[in-house]
Amino acid sequence: MKFPAVAGRDTHGRRLTLPDDLDGEQTLVVVSFHLRQRSLVNSWRQFAEELCDQFEHFAYYELVVGSSGGMLPPNVAGGMSPTNARQRVHDNTVFLSVDKEPFKRRLGILGEQTIYAFLVEDGDVVRQAAGVLTPKTGEALESLLEAYRDEKNRRSNGTESAGESSV
Repeated sequence: MKFPAVAGRDTHGRRLTLPDDLDGEQTLVVVSFHLRQRSLVNSWRQFAEELCDQFEHFAYYELVVGSSGGMLPPNVAGGMSPTNARQRVHDNTVFLSVDKEPFKRRLGILGEQTIYAFLVEDGDVVRQAAGVLTPKTGEALESLLEAYRDEKNRRSNGTESAGESSV
């Protein structure tokens, strides 16, 4: 499925269009809907940061989703001050103000009770998970990143024979 095209702002106030402005050939996008879910998001953060260090083709973002037409509560960003915003959230945080129902429907999100993680490649969602990071989910994600990197290296080194496909 395609990741929906949505506009957002980063912690510096810069406008981004997702998924086009996402860094990384493979990008982990963790979506939350409520402030109380920050601890759930935190369960992914350290692991994702380690993966960013390990895989140069990988990037990680945290999306905070609010309703379109409304404002995100000031305390989402730690108050209205950009300095507070940067201290309370991370540089890879993007704030979205969207019509939630179509957004959730496009991503197959059933509700707002938990967070959702999506692995995006070329605008397509290739894997997804709900809730906190588990060892099994972490191992599966790392395995996908390794396979992608290894395939990319094989192609760039020309080790694939002419006429062969690795699909």
